[in-house]
Amino acid sequence: MIMRTRFLLVSIFLTGTALTTFAQADLSDPRLEGLDLEYFGRTATYSKASVYYDLTYWRLFTTHQKGWLGGDGVYSTTLPDGNVFWSFGDSFFGLGTEMRNNGRPTNLPRNAAMIQTGEHSFRDFIVLNELCSTDPTDREHYYKGKTWLRHPNAKELSQSDINNGSTDSDRFYWPGDATVIKRDGKPILQVLWGSIFGNMQRDETALTEYSLEGKPGDPGYMKLLRLLPNVVEYSSGYGSGIYEDADGHTYLYSTIGTSYGMGAIAIVARSETHDLTSPWEYYIADSDGNFHWQSEIPTKEEMQRSGISNGDWVTEPSVFGYGNKYYMCTQDMTNGPVYIMQAEHPWGPFKNRKTLYRIPKEHAATYNVFVHPQLSRTGELVLSYNMNPAEKITYTKGNDGKVVEHGGDGFWRNFNAWGSSDLYQPHFLRIFNWQLLFGIKNTGPITDAGIEEYMKME
Repeated sequence: MIMRTRFLLVSIFLTGTALTTFAQADLSDPRLEGLDLEYFGRTATYSKASVYYDLTYWRLFTTHQKGWLGGDGVYSTTLPDGNVFWSFGDSFFGLGTEMRNNGRPTNLPRNAAMIQTGEHSFRDFIVLNELCSTDPTDREHYYKGKTWLRHPNAKELSQSDINNGSTDSDRFYWPGDATVIKRDGKPILQVLWGSIFGNMQRDETALTEYSLEGKPGDPGYMKLLRLLPNVVEYSSGYGSGIYEDADGHTYLYSTIGTSYGMGAIAIVARSETHDLTSPWEYYIADSDGNFHWQSEIPTKEEMQRSGISNGDWVTEPSVFGYGNKYYMCTQDMTNGPVYIMQAEHPWGPFKNRKTLYRIPKEHAATYNVFVHPQLSRTGELVLSYNMNPAEKITYTKGNDGKVVEHGGDGFWRNFNAWGSSDLYQPHFLRIFNWQLLFGIKNTGPITDAGIEEYMKME
């Protein structure tokens, strides 16, 4: 069960010119106990919404010194026992260096998972990946990890290779969103996965189910019950974000590249019930622009004319409900501003786009913006995003005496740039008074629709 620490640790960092008092949150609220928050600023000029870095949650992940050292693709799902399931894409495992980078000896499993049981320290996060070795004299393999869910069609590596820390590159899974259901009275976690091959191409949506009987540490807890390699015929990455609505459907969001070749727009499907193995249907516009739900797998052309984001570009839609409205958080592109849009229905259209947060240029390549509703305490919006180091440009003199420019790919600097272990992490924001962007009242914490719907199941 997530517990609240006793002391309020709040650091306020005021940058730039003097700010009026309405731009900051009421950090004396006792519901914010235990959070170390650093003030960033207002979401936009003249806005009353204010942005804080959540240093408490950032430290919960960055203080790992061995084992899981960092990862992206950060999803969280509240479980019926009060714990939280976290899933990650590519993740560094091994032993941290004195330079806080991911140099040897580390490796890069293609996905990872944790169970969170508290908020006090990194010890409250139980890593589910199997380790190659915990023998401190075995420095080559010490605390390197194995991919949590290996693709059944990955063929390049032998079991010996995997035991030695090699990870798949021919076929692997990156996680999508997850939900909890009850079947025959038993709690089950369902996790969606994208099957990746080649140059980050995707051709399959898989589904896994895990038992939630017992408690963390029990043999049956998080036991894999089954893997459905192609839960629906693939058309797009539906399920990169999901929302469990009170209407009995679970809505599965994705994006599709525009017909004019720039950016991507949001699209949506839904499952018949909250069980993701129930039939899916797709919200598609006909050639006249009239939307309908259809059971047939949509074509690329159909999806491209079925955007639900009012024409605005979207990367990875993350949706939550508040009051009687629905909200989508996203970036329009890598390192773009973080936006929020509003809709009357979970199928959109999401419009009235507002700026929540402008990524500092020093934060280089940012992506994977996701909402974590269960972390909201006073009605604030809690987001995470991931970051790669900036590209490094160096110059040398050529043999002809002319200056030669050399570029350094940002991702690969995760392995050797000083401090890169602190970048390739989930970075958390708490945005207070975001409701004022839409002229609505703060009616309390954002709630986790998934666990609310689970409690209604028999």
